Amino acid sequence: MPPVRVVAGYVSVALIWGSTWAAIKIGVNDVPPFVFAFARALAVAAVLTVIAVALRQPFPRGRRTVIVAVIVGVINIGWSWAIIFWSEQFVASGLVSVFGAAAPVWTAVLAHFMVKGDRLSVLKILGLVLGLGGTVILIGAPDAADGTAGFIATALLALMAISWAIAAILQSRFLRTVAPIPTVALGTWASAVLLAPLALVQLPEGQHWTLASALAFAYLVLFGTSFGMVVSLWLYRKLRPTTITLIQVLVPAEAILIGTVWLGEPVTWRMLAGAALVVAAVALNAVAGGGPPPAEEQIAAVPAAAE
Repeated sequence: MPPVRVVAGYVSVALIWGSTWAAIKIGVNDVPPFVFAFARALAVAAVLTVIAVALRQPFPRGRRTVIVAVIVGVINIGWSWAIIFWSEQFVASGLVSVFGAAAPVWTAVLAHFMVKGDRLSVLKILGLVLGLGGTVILIGAPDAADGTAGFIATALLALMAISWAIAAILQSRFLRTVAPIPTVALGTWASAVLLAPLALVQLPEGQHWTLASALAFAYLVLFGTSFGMVVSLWLYRKLRPTTITLIQVLVPAEAILIGTVWLGEPVTWRMLAGAALVVAAVALNAVAGGGPPPAEEQIAAVPAAAE
């Protein structure tokens, strides 16, 4: 059984990330998606940098560590936010979250080849098949009125889940001993650079910030990323990558509930069928487990910068 602080961090991240999808939807209703994403990245990078400096936490050093931190940041933040924020113009926020739930399945496949002791099994292979089936059902699931844009959005979201799995493996292998706050800050600065030209293209469209979008922005900056991403990276020092990405099985249920009740988003049988297959896939992966428990004794020897 993991320590209480690890369980608390895990549950907190799951609850927060389940609500960020609705916050994004609120924001992109008022502000162009790439502008909103860039502003969030810039604010998060600034906040985390100030905190890291104030706490005197070291930024990543060494060529390989810096490169991996930048790549993971660009995958988890820059690339993903560009896709998510743009897609939520055409796709229900709850459905967007379901695509992310496929990440643990892809993580299990990659971990078989890249993480010692985390091997594929019959259950994990079956989970992969179910996950792929659910993804195929979900691609193109938005209302037909959204046409080509809706199809492209869901296809990109499917690819995003695979990229999250790649980031999970990279974090597990190369970023287990770094200080989470400055590491996420570095990755977020890199993401801001990636998002900047996209935001510039949309600036002429104008911005219409309201109280709702401003509050959504603040929530995303302070909780969705500044807290969520840092604690997530800290958890990679305590748990297996497949265990951490299981957070994504809790997120869709919360996101669909919030989207339906609060935002009035429609829920179709196609969405529910695809989501059920993805959740079943992740559940099989969890039952299959894989690999030895994290070596707390070994990790304890490394200064826990996030604590």
